[in-house]
Amino acid sequence: MEGQTFLYNAIINYGYIALFIGLMIEGTGTPGPVEILFFAAAYLVSKGEMNLFYVIVIAAAGNVAGNIIAYLVGYYKGRPFVEKYGKYLKITVKDLEAMDKWFAKYGGFTVLLGRLVGLPRTPAIWASGITRMNFTVYVIFSAIADFIWSTFWAVVSYLAAMQLIKIDFFAKNQPPWVYFVSTVGFMIFLYFVWRVVLWMKERYLT
Repeated sequence: MEGQTFLYNAIINYGYIALFIGLMIEGTGTPGPVEILFFAAAYLVSKGEMNLFYVIVIAAAGNVAGNIIAYLVGYYKGRPFVEKYGKYLKITVKDLEAMDKWFAKYGGFTVLLGRLVGLPRTPAIWASGITRMNFTVYVIFSAIADFIWSTFWAVVSYLAAMQLIKIDFFAKNQPPWVYFVSTVGFMIFLYFVWRVVLWMKERYLT
């Protein structure tokens, strides 16, 4: 809860800078409740203190920056590490060669889907650098996916904030935990809706 409060207050106090830094950290594959950042930004958008389009662009840019950092670490440090200690991780030379071929052929779409689905995101980011897939392709597909992902969370967070304002939620003297429990609950609900949409797409459109 303290971590969520810190993230929320960071956006309230430092706006776009905090949003960029928070999403850059998330872009490296580091897990965290970044939806809180979107909700705080959306609240400021609803008050006219931030711009929704700028929120989307800056969040996406922060994510791309984090993606690039993770790629470079995987490229320069991850590959030698896996080659040296892969046997202890049950990763054989054959496995590494298979990964190289996969990312050389499907790396862009793997990064794109990993970003949108969520769960395979971190492995896809680091594997991209370790397999040394084409950097330009990696950045292009990461940017597309990050922009879609940022748009989704920024828009739904804005719609949620507007609804809460209509019922004077922010005007009432609520205990701090109420804000965050309600926010996290709403974000979890949206996450499951998003996963259902993706499942339906896989089931009926592919």
